[in-house]
Amino acid sequence: MRTLGCLLLVLCLVAACSRRPSSDRIDVKTSLLPEAAAQDNTFSNYQPAKPYVAGANGIFGRTVFQADGAAGYRVEAQDWKLAPGKQSGPTSLPGAAFIEVRSGSGTLDTAGQKRELALGAIVSISQEQAFTIANTSPYELTLRVYVVAAR
Repeated sequence: MRTLGCLLLVLCLVAACSRRPSSDRIDVKTSLLPEAAAQDNTFSNYQPAKPYVAGANGIFGRTVFQADGAAGYRVEAQDWKLAPGKQSGPTSLPGAAFIEVRSGSGTLDTAGQKRELALGAIVSISQEQAFTIANTSPYELTLRVYVVAAR
C-alpha cells in the first residue's frame, strides 16, 4: 500500500511539473517557399481518377460507382454539378433515379411540376421522364444521382 501511495505521489508531481502556463508560446521558425518567377508556367500534371465531364445538357457529371445486380438490374451512382444561376437542358435517364442534393439549392421541373431542391433533399424521377434542373443559389449545385435500370 505504501508503494502505491509513493507511486501516485510521484505521478502527481511529474504531471504538475510538466504543465506549462497557457500564456507560453512555442515559436517554430520555418522559412518561406521561394517566390515563383513571373514567366514560370510549369503546372502540376495531376489528373483526377474520375474527372467531371461537361454534358450536352449543361451539367458537369462523373460516374462514381456502377455495378450489375443479380436480379437483372444495373445500379449507377453519379455526381452532378451545375453552376450558379444556370439551368440544364432537357434531360432523361435510362432508369428510375433518386437525386440527393449535396450542396446548393434549386428547382427540378418535370412536365411543368416544380419541386424545390434544398440541402439534404431527395427526389425521385421515373424512368426516361424528361426534366430540367435550375440552380437558384449563388453557389454550385451538387447532386448525387442514383440510377437503377434493367439490363
